[in-house]
Amino acid sequence: MKRLLYIYNPAAGRKTAKINLSDVLEIFARQGYEITVHPTQERGDATTAVAQQGARYDRVVCCGGDGTLNETVQGLLAMPQECRPVLGYIPAGTTNDFSRTLELPKTVAELAQVAGVGAPRAIDVGDAQGHPFTYVAAFGLFTDVSYSTPQASKNLLGHFAYLLEGMGRLANIPSYHMTVTAEGREIEGDFIYGMVGNTVSVGGLVNLPRDKVRLDDGLFEVLLIRQPKTAKDWQSILTALTTLEMTEGGAVLGFASGEVTFTCDKPVAWTVDGEFGGEQASTTVRNQTRVITMACGTPAIE
Repeated sequence: MKRLLYIYNPAAGRKTAKINLSDVLEIFARQGYEITVHPTQERGDATTAVAQQGARYDRVVCCGGDGTLNETVQGLLAMPQECRPVLGYIPAGTTNDFSRTLELPKTVAELAQVAGVGAPRAIDVGDAQGHPFTYVAAFGLFTDVSYSTPQASKNLLGHFAYLLEGMGRLANIPSYHMTVTAEGREIEGDFIYGMVGNTVSVGGLVNLPRDKVRLDDGLFEVLLIRQPKTAKDWQSILTALTTLEMTEGGAVLGFASGEVTFTCDKPVAWTVDGEFGGEQASTTVRNQTRVITMACGTPAIE
C-alpha cells in the first residue's frame, strides 16, 4: 500500500487545517494511502519530522501557510535527492502566494485531490545565504510584515492584518545603498525594496506575468525598486509595477538570474517565504535547479 505523511499546522490561517482534517484524510484514504498524521507543535517541527521520516513515504503533504511549506521543503532537502518523495501542498495560511504560482484549485476537496495524486513536477528552490526558500527572498519595504504581525491578528483579520501593519511604515521608509551583482552585470544604487523569486505573486502587492515565471528553468526573477525622492518618483514606481515596463535607469528594475549577490554598507534584514531569513551586509541568493518534485494540477511548461 502507498504511504503518505500528512503534516499540518493547527494554527495556520483561521485554523482551517484543523477544521478540515477529517475531510482531507478521507480523500487520501480513498486514493489508497496508508496515512500518518503529524500536527506541528513549534517552529521547525515540520523540518525535523520530514527529515527524519520522509524517506519512508511515497508522498509528503503539508497543510499550512508559506512558512509551513518552507519548513517541509527544508526537511526534504536534508535527505538525498533520490530519496525525496513527491510533495503535495494544501495552502491554509493568510496569503498563500505560492499556491497561485502552482495554479492550485480553491476548495479543500480539490486541493487534497491534487496533493495526493496530482502530476509530479520538478521545481527550483532558492538559497539565500544558507536560508532555503520555495518562492521568494526579499528585503526592504514591508518585507518584515508577515513575520512581525502576531499570529492572532493574522487569524482574525487575514490579509488585511498585513495591510494594517504595513501602512504604519509609509512615513519612514528606509533605503539601502547596494551593489547588486548578477550574471556579469553590476548595479549600484539606493533601493527601498529588492526581491528574488520564483512566483507570480508576493503578498498581493507584487504581481508578475505568468509567462515570465518558470518554476524549473534555473532562473529567478529579480526586482529592485529605487528610492523615490518626489511624488513623481512614486508615481513612476506604481506605473512600472502596474505595467511591468522596467528600464535600466528607471525607478523599477527587473531581470532574471540564477545567482545574485547584494552587498550593502550596513546589515540588511531578509525575509524568506514570509519568515525572517537573517541579517547581513552581503547576501548571495542561488538557484538550486529542479531539486524538489511537487504535485500540481497543471503540467510543466515545456
